[in-house]
Amino acid sequence: MPDPPVPAPLTRPTQTRPPDALPLELARRTMRLSIYEGGFAMFFINWTSGSVLTGYALQLGASDTALGLIASVPLLAQAISPVAAWLSALRGQRRATAVLCALLGRGLWLLTPLLAVAPLPPETRTAALLGVVALSSLFLAANGALWTAWMGDVVPWKERGRYFGLRTGVLGVVGTLANLLAGVWLDRVHAPLNFQWVLGVAALMGLISGALLTLHDEPPMTGEPLRMRRTVSLPLGDPNFRRLLGFAVYWQFAVLIAAPFVLPYFLTHLHMSYVQIAVWGSISAVCAFFLAPTWGRLSDRVGTKPVLAISTFLAGTLLPLSWMVATPHLLWPIWVSAVADALVWSAINPGLFNLSLTSSPAANRAAFIAVFSAATGISGFLGGLISGPLLALYRAVSPPDAGWTPYHSLFVTSGVVRMLAWTLLRRVDERAAWTTRRVLALPRQSGREALRILKRRASRR
Repeated sequence: MPDPPVPAPLTRPTQTRPPDALPLELARRTMRLSIYEGGFAMFFINWTSGSVLTGYALQLGASDTALGLIASVPLLAQAISPVAAWLSALRGQRRATAVLCALLGRGLWLLTPLLAVAPLPPETRTAALLGVVALSSLFLAANGALWTAWMGDVVPWKERGRYFGLRTGVLGVVGTLANLLAGVWLDRVHAPLNFQWVLGVAALMGLISGALLTLHDEPPMTGEPLRMRRTVSLPLGDPNFRRLLGFAVYWQFAVLIAAPFVLPYFLTHLHMSYVQIAVWGSISAVCAFFLAPTWGRLSDRVGTKPVLAISTFLAGTLLPLSWMVATPHLLWPIWVSAVADALVWSAINPGLFNLSLTSSPAANRAAFIAVFSAATGISGFLGGLISGPLLALYRAVSPPDAGWTPYHSLFVTSGVVRMLAWTLLRRVDERAAWTTRRVLALPRQSGREALRILKRRASRR
């Protein structure tokens, strides 16, 4: 995207809408459309990932290493994002490229139901599934980077926290419905027919979602088209953006150390059914519906940095602990983890999104977002790449104790690394953001204030 001289360190943008922004009525229309489009996309996303993809991969005979790759290859595909940003800048608009990438990436999943009946050995079927995931992810990563920059220009700055918090919550409820439907279907219908139907319908829903993108309005792109080299070098030349990138790269790596094996742990160690996993996802989504807008309003008030610092620390403590305390005969900690999952991710996902937008300029924003997507994708892939061999190592050295499994060792490793992410976030500049300590003091101050009011009222009686 950009090509001019390296900008000064970026701060939070001003609250005035630039002259080339979409008219407010068109922006509102596109914001509403984006929620509908996201609803269809949630069916595609939930039914081509998570327990559906994990279960299908296990059905095809995937190994631990293959499971780690299947979960992390979509992140490696994000390295294509700068190329997509460069091409869209040459064309002078993002919509056509984003729509094409969405349709191709989602349409490829129509091939996956055929793998279960193809006359191939298990390792070849798994490799073919990995190939579909990888190729689809290339197109979807390009779509995602363009969509992020596009919507960043559509949504007024003052409303970003609330809007994306609301969108996250609404789509979480849609995802709940999708998970429940898939869970009931997968438990009641024999494999592989159950997976084949879910994956086929998911692809169709994804194509509908891509078609809805054609109805979105797009503001004109700002900035001069860049050479491919400058598309990468300009964002990396901004000191504050580099610091944000360091935090995000570290965070994505930490998460992917354990993420590929949470659902296999649920399925193979805790012996949860697909309905139970769907219920777990539903609890998380319903909680996120209420929590995401709350986090959004808090971010609008105190800044994104303290919200991310708190939520990433909790993601390294609450989540691994709740998974590890559970046993096949004691599942209540898993239901607690669903609430914790909503608590942390309804803050982290919109928070990273918002901070990447506020740390990039309106001119050539697509280049900054593309580099952000590529760097975090590569780091996430590396985390997922080592997760399988790391689990295999823990299998080799863990004592045969039913109370402690190799999964527990993996969760502890990821949890400790996640807990330290906030130390990198401290170096990122965000204008007008509160300190984390000040935000943590809010409940205590509110409690004291409430107590003061109660005492005052009691003294008047």
